[in-house]
Amino acid sequence: MRVRVEELSATKRRLRVQIPPSTVRETVDEVYRDLRRRVKLKGFRPGKVPIEVLKSLYRDQAHREAISQLIEKTYPEAISRKSLEPVSAPQIEPGDFSPEKSFTYTALLEVRPPVELKKYKGLEIKVGKKGRVTDKEIREELERLRNLYGRLKIAEGRKRVKKGDWVLLDFEGFLEDRPIKDSRTENYLLEVGSGTMVPGFEEALIGMEVGKEGEFKVTFPQDHPRRDLAGKEVLFRAKVKEIREKILPELDDEFAKDLGAADVGELRKRVREELERRKEEDYWRRMREAILDELIASNPVEVPSSLLQDRAQAIYERWRREGGGDTDERIWEACVKAAERDMKAAFLLEEIARREGIEVKEEEVEERLKEISKQMGRDLRLLRNDEKVVDGVRTELLNRKVVDLLIKEANVS
Repeated sequence: MRVRVEELSATKRRLRVQIPPSTVRETVDEVYRDLRRRVKLKGFRPGKVPIEVLKSLYRDQAHREAISQLIEKTYPEAISRKSLEPVSAPQIEPGDFSPEKSFTYTALLEVRPPVELKKYKGLEIKVGKKGRVTDKEIREELERLRNLYGRLKIAEGRKRVKKGDWVLLDFEGFLEDRPIKDSRTENYLLEVGSGTMVPGFEEALIGMEVGKEGEFKVTFPQDHPRRDLAGKEVLFRAKVKEIREKILPELDDEFAKDLGAADVGELRKRVREELERRKEEDYWRRMREAILDELIASNPVEVPSSLLQDRAQAIYERWRREGGGDTDERIWEACVKAAERDMKAAFLLEEIARREGIEVKEEEVEERLKEISKQMGRDLRLLRNDEKVVDGVRTELLNRKVVDLLIKEANVS
């Protein structure tokens, strides 16, 4: 068997495999012997049909089976000979076939990109200061908690909506006098001024009277997820059914006890500690993002198109599951961009781990699986037996170790 490789790009190869006539004949003969065992023809006992009869009746089928077997048997050996690491299934193009001649086929395949590490130590990154928790931030967080635990009651003594009210309403949108699909909504509870709805919608509710239907027009932003509405003027018909006011709890020891603290002083302390934890977490997140951005910028690597498409599709599907809007070209482009960054980082981190001899111990994987089991309420035994989960955990831990090394060696400002 002769194997030649043509390098089309950093990640694409064309493999040309030529199989000698002797191997072709042996494979064809085996196909006919297998056919003779399986075929039932009137006038012949099972397994006794002459080969020449089979050739006259099943020639094309036999040749197709022989081609399939030849490729299946020789392709793994061919890529092994040339030390290729395919990352996707090959595109096979069979050549002309004759039972008495050599058989040649080509395989177009994508391989792992070569990773040339130019610089990964001493990277220059800017993340800014971690920042200290201020009294203002503590007050804002306490106010957020009060709002979170506030209760709504029907407003008394007035019938018109004002900013800050919670309203129970029915509404429907119309485009060019036609109802918009899925826009009819009943008993929707909305905080007026929260910015939940499309700009202009909540402002139009201010001054509306309970029990009376009103009409107003709103122009949707050009970048709105629903492409059928983006940039369009939509007529809304809305009816406010109730106005509710939020009654906030007093910031006192009783409220603190409801949240598990002994008194207001301890609640403030807990709030400060939580804000400090968030700032610390955000600081290290920004650090990790900055180090990966600089790593990618300093070490160009090409991503195989098949892997890029698969990763982009996974990101897109996750976006859809998490409540993303209608699909458009910009969303897909964003998914592709994120996928390309992910894949480049993955190849670079893997190569750095190999060069630096960084490994993940089994006990570290086990400890992380226990954390996941506890956090997500999943059976630890099932997690251990899920190869995909275990591989993902091992990769996560390995990447974390490599990033920690990069940060340690970086010049941070």
